[in-house]
Amino acid sequence: MPPDTCHDAVAPPAPSLIQLIGRQSLFLIGWACFAVGTVGLFLPLMPTTIFWIVAAWAWSKSCPRLQHKLYAVPAVGPHVRAWMESGTISRRGKHFALGGLSFGLAMSAFALQGSPLLLAVAGLPQLAAGLYVATRPEA
Repeated sequence: MPPDTCHDAVAPPAPSLIQLIGRQSLFLIGWACFAVGTVGLFLPLMPTTIFWIVAAWAWSKSCPRLQHKLYAVPAVGPHVRAWMESGTISRRGKHFALGGLSFGLAMSAFALQGSPLLLAVAGLPQLAAGLYVATRPEA
C-alpha cells in the first residue's frame, strides 16, 4: 500500500508560549486600534485611518481574516489596503492629512505663543509627519 502523503508529512512544531502570547497581544492591539479609529469616525479631528492601519498590521500577524474584513469597509478600507500593500496615499487623503496637521500646528502656535520651546516640542513632530505624508507616493 503506497504511503499517504497527507499523513506522512511532518507536522509543524507547536508554537511556543512566547509566540502564542505575542500573537494574542497583536490581536488585542488590533482591536484596541480599531476601536480608537472607530471613535474617530464620529469625533472631528480624531484620525481613523492611521489607527486602522495599525490594526490591519497587527491583524496581519495574528488574524488575517479580520485584516480582510477591515479592507472591506467602504470608506476607509481601500485607503488602508493601499497603504499596507503599496505604501501609497490618495491625493485627497494627503490633502486631509496635511490640512489636519496644519490646523493642529496652528492651534499649537496659538496656544503656546508665549513659549517657543514648547511650541518647538509640539510642532516638530507635526512638521516631520507632514513631510513624511507629503513625500509618500500617490495612489
